[in-house]
Amino acid sequence: MDREDVLPTPPTGTPLPTVLVERYRLDRSLGNGGMGEVFEATDLTLHRSVAVKLMSPSLVQDEPARARFLREARALAQVNSPNVVAVYDAGEDAERPYLVMEFVEGTTLERELVGSGRVEPARAVAVATDIASGLAAAHERGIVHRDVKPSNVFLTPTDAAKIGDFGIARLERPDATLTLTGQTFGSPPYMAPEQATGGKVDARADLYSLGCVLFQMLVGRRPFSGDDAVSLVYQQVHSTPPRVDSLVPTVPAELGALVAGLMAKDPGDRPASAEEVQRALGSVPTEPIAKTTTSTAVLPRRAQELRQRRKPWWPMAAGIVGVVALLALLIALLAGGDPRPASSPTQRSSTTPSSPSSSPSTVASQTPQTAGAALLALTQQLQDAGAIDHKLASDIQHAVGEVVNGHGHGHGGDAGSKHNDLKDKISGAVD
Repeated sequence: MDREDVLPTPPTGTPLPTVLVERYRLDRSLGNGGMGEVFEATDLTLHRSVAVKLMSPSLVQDEPARARFLREARALAQVNSPNVVAVYDAGEDAERPYLVMEFVEGTTLERELVGSGRVEPARAVAVATDIASGLAAAHERGIVHRDVKPSNVFLTPTDAAKIGDFGIARLERPDATLTLTGQTFGSPPYMAPEQATGGKVDARADLYSLGCVLFQMLVGRRPFSGDDAVSLVYQQVHSTPPRVDSLVPTVPAELGALVAGLMAKDPGDRPASAEEVQRALGSVPTEPIAKTTTSTAVLPRRAQELRQRRKPWWPMAAGIVGVVALLALLIALLAGGDPRPASSPTQRSSTTPSSPSSSPSTVASQTPQTAGAALLALTQQLQDAGAIDHKLASDIQHAVGEVVNGHGHGHGGDAGSKHNDLKDKISGAVD
């Protein structure tokens, strides 16, 4: 999805209409999104700044899209929450639907995270509490956002958080659902597993996305990494990230447990409602954990010894060798060759106790899909353990996506060349 917000951005160059329905003067474009273009505008009747979303001309003749746009606008106008960007008005001008919203002054959570990397637990809890409050108000009206992410969280000058851009929201009430079954919308880095697979989506999908946002606020990176949607969607469905309190010791265990619960793969294992999440956040201790700063300052040598015990170098190196073997196996399978020669390094590496490569050791009789899945899972484990960096992990994930999707099929030389390039990079990591 393209970013679609109501904050000042460079003009897009789109010719602006003058005045909508003789009331809303469009002053400048703020950006384009999936459903249309957003403008900063002036309400000539109430003399205030507003944000106006005009439906994209390409969708105006799409009757289901127009009906969804207007119906969701009217439903959102009934949501009364200080943590949801308010909807003031909706209608059509020259048969082009429009939506009039609150103009939010401030920034977005995405911009704050770009500047700060991560935020302290107290700040993360405050922002997440506001998000949960806004989601609770929308869910009460039967509206599921389906695209909760940092760029859709607006931070006011008073530090309140507001949820905006319900452009792909779904109305869950039986008489108001216009989204076709099986459609997949949203942003892969924050998408719930059931949403990624085109399954039934309800309010608990928003809670999963909130868990991903909380993870990013606390850790400083997204739960899953990758440069293409295929690997991200795979990880959302099949991989479990480490707990945030294991990555950042200052995060309270109660908050780590809540984030893990929000990101449960089965919707039934997540909190039952946004209100429940609010209550849980309210009971989380947000004071810094003294033992972290004290132990590292007073006993740095002891802390270093513990870190070395948790992350011995040999199992990591063995796991990296396993990546090479699995990548060779994947290419051999697609080339129609015999994968058995490539399996022996994996067999050797899997014998090392506690090695991250132990799970893919059962790679006999693999298909390209299962070999790719094992390779993606192993790569994620190694990145989480700090054995390989984000760039190398992304290179491996991108290569797997290309091969599994057939881009490399029939070009054994190209595949072999890419394999050799990755082997050189991985050898550097082993060194």
